[in-house]
Amino acid sequence: RMSKAINKLRIASLLPSTTDICISLGLHKHVVGITHECDFDPSTYSMLTVRDANLSSSSSTDNQPTAKPPSTLTVSHIDIHTSSQAEIDDAVKNSVHNGLSLYNLNDTALTDAKPSVILTQSLCDVCAVAKDEVDTEVACNFRPGQCKVISLEPESLEEVVDTFVTVGETCGVPERGEELKAKFWSDVTKVQEAVSLSSKREEGNHQPRIMFLEWLDPPYDAGHWIPDMFDWSGCTSSLDSSQKPTRKSVRILWEQLYDCDPDVVLIGCCGFDLKRNMMDSIQAMDKLKPLRAFREGRIYAADGNLFFARPGPALREGIAILARCAYDDEDVVREALDELSFLPKEGNGWAQVHFPAKEKKLSIPDVEDLVTSDTFFELHQEACEANEDFYADPTSGYNVFTEVAHKKRGKCCGSGCRHCPYNHVNLKDKTMIQQPAFLYEGTDDADANGDAFISSLSSIPPNSHIKVLFFSGGKDSYLTIRKLVQQKLQSNGTDNFHLILLTTYDFETKVIAHQDVNIDTVCRQARHLEIPLLGIPLHRSSGEEYLSRIEKGLDAVRSAIPDMKQLTLVFGDLHLEHIRQWREKELSKYSLEYPLWKIPYTELVDDLEASGVNIVVSASNQDGIGVGTTFSRTLWQDATKMGIDGFGEEGEFHSVAEVWTTSKEQALGLKL
Repeated sequence: RMSKAINKLRIASLLPSTTDICISLGLHKHVVGITHECDFDPSTYSMLTVRDANLSSSSSTDNQPTAKPPSTLTVSHIDIHTSSQAEIDDAVKNSVHNGLSLYNLNDTALTDAKPSVILTQSLCDVCAVAKDEVDTEVACNFRPGQCKVISLEPESLEEVVDTFVTVGETCGVPERGEELKAKFWSDVTKVQEAVSLSSKREEGNHQPRIMFLEWLDPPYDAGHWIPDMFDWSGCTSSLDSSQKPTRKSVRILWEQLYDCDPDVVLIGCCGFDLKRNMMDSIQAMDKLKPLRAFREGRIYAADGNLFFARPGPALREGIAILARCAYDDEDVVREALDELSFLPKEGNGWAQVHFPAKEKKLSIPDVEDLVTSDTFFELHQEACEANEDFYADPTSGYNVFTEVAHKKRGKCCGSGCRHCPYNHVNLKDKTMIQQPAFLYEGTDDADANGDAFISSLSSIPPNSHIKVLFFSGGKDSYLTIRKLVQQKLQSNGTDNFHLILLTTYDFETKVIAHQDVNIDTVCRQARHLEIPLLGIPLHRSSGEEYLSRIEKGLDAVRSAIPDMKQLTLVFGDLHLEHIRQWREKELSKYSLEYPLWKIPYTELVDDLEASGVNIVVSASNQDGIGVGTTFSRTLWQDATKMGIDGFGEEGEFHSVAEVWTTSKEQALGLKL
């Protein structure tokens, strides 16, 4: 039965979720104040409602004396619609550091609204008005007992649904709260029934492993009630429980995301609708590209603001969306879910992300054929010879500090300067280096098993033999690592060299020439194998010759290991004579090695199979060999039948070695 007090009920809803709950309970005409983020339009509200929730604008089951739109009671100090995710993240961090909220109450509007109930929360003081501020405003502007403050703090899905009852009881309609709760659980049970039709369960296979991203820059995983939503949608988190010690959303590294290899990725960033999450997903394509889910077309975006971030009735739709994305590859489950009246149609609240085909960009020349032109390299040389602190960039017109100026400063400033002479030692994001520098230095325990050539830079002893492998991330350079391991193991300690990987890539795109592999992927390979990695960014507009860049890179090696005994350059070339001849001519002052030279392809394929590492085609100009195809014995044989080199040595296709698909020991072949 409805309480008589409801006739005097005036609700100030300081959360979008409580506004949704009020509408679902048919209390919308008692709402006198909302936040700037609330979607208050009862006439178009399509979420879960109780039977008594008359949402018509022309009538009401309750005798609410006023019908004017509710006042906006909050203000924000940041416009999330015009700010990037990184800018928003910085603003949030600054707010937390300073003990401030991004949102504040409009105390005048709150007083004028004369609420009898204020619905707020104390779960997060950053993303909503802090409860302390609400309590202060009520104490200062309302008589004792005039206004009741109800703070909702749900952390689990069950607690979220219990808030329906709490709001109903507070507002004098307890039976509506109970009905809304019962309808919610009844509907999400229908989702469970649909996913129970999955053949994966019958075959004893695992449930779809999903990664829900609440933020992209930097990435955050799902927190609070969303893991419970996984359970109801027949999914499981791709993150190991040891990586998730709390119910809260936590920041993760892209490498963690790559390592957990989710079947499905759903991007539902907090506060953003489908359109914004779709746009940000596409902008993050290079970060998402290493994922298997990317190659298999299993990345989706959703209205994270409405269906996941708000602890309210719309979580029902969120559960259905999770199931629909996770089981998109099973017709019987997909059809059963599509019959649910509350599942939003694709394109209306959720959608598969269709990443644009990569535009053909002006490819940077590969290694020895790097084109030179009269651009900033010569201008910088001339400025240094004149002992000048800067020169004007020929493209932008901006002044650029020279190496002379940086040496006057005496240390690396950590800003990723174009002509940093300190190997970018203080730059935190190493992928932003402009001069050759180590992107990964190895770990001190990398040679714990006695593998002396796998050492961190800091643990390489004096008078060591250093081998620098020119590494593209593909199968040939990966097989070269394995061959070096075999040679070392078979030498019985007579050749205790230490290995360093060297990779050149386009500074602007962060992509390795022709391989179409991002430098982040190569960094991930190096970290998994625990081998130091030297990055050499190539500036397309610099005019600097390739050999000059390589020499600077080797100078960085000498700087890191000043007392080495011998330096050998290693290449993964298979049989192209003209490439080897060029190297031996231009790099004649160095000792050169070609561990794979003219080894029969049959032996190379045998070694790839023994490694257990997945090799994937990353670029191809052959119709019969698609990007994303697994390189295997069969593909090698098919390529040969097509009349092309079975290993793509002539540039027919390129690959990336997903070394993280097995242990470091197996990937390296450390055991004979």
